[in-house]
Amino acid sequence: MIRMLIPAVVTIYCLIILTGCSSGAKLYLSDNSEKIYSGTLSDSTNITLRKFLTTRSGSSPKDTIIIKYDYDNESCWDRLDQQDTKYIQRAVTSHQQRIQALQARRPDVSFFDFREPGKHLNKLKKWDSSIIIDSSRQLLNLLFKDRSECGSSIIVLPTKRFVFVRSDSHSEAMDMTKDNIVEYLANYKTDTRF
Repeated sequence: MIRMLIPAVVTIYCLIILTGCSSGAKLYLSDNSEKIYSGTLSDSTNITLRKFLTTRSGSSPKDTIIIKYDYDNESCWDRLDQQDTKYIQRAVTSHQQRIQALQARRPDVSFFDFREPGKHLNKLKKWDSSIIIDSSRQLLNLLFKDRSECGSSIIVLPTKRFVFVRSDSHSEAMDMTKDNIVEYLANYKTDTRF
């Protein structure tokens, strides 16, 4: 009798662990109409955001802000985690160089890379010392509490208008042109939760 119960107990135990470790985040593919949305930050959200970024970075954000936010319990980069250490480190270095190139090319843009605190992160995010840990989860609660697999990005313009990109695995928001942003602001779903 006990031998018959052991497989059932083990199965239930594994399901509990897997359920507890999953992020519950949705993956938004490029053809999903909810992947990108736009809106306008409220005055209070904009002030809180700019104060938070000033405190965390030590300088005032520039006119346009781009924030990439990654979550704990991600599986986005699980396949990369299987690569050797040198390969992963090259990917980390490449990402850091991309941000530096963006900042040199677009001096009126402040780019911030944040992640949720936690221990269940892919190596690409865990090993990148340039990513700021949102230890208080203030930024998470302000803008990024609606989780998406592979993180999210937001572009905030000086007018407080924003474009939000869910499941932004490759930080595509960094590469959006002025024309792209204008199109997203004009033609995509508007969100008023901020």
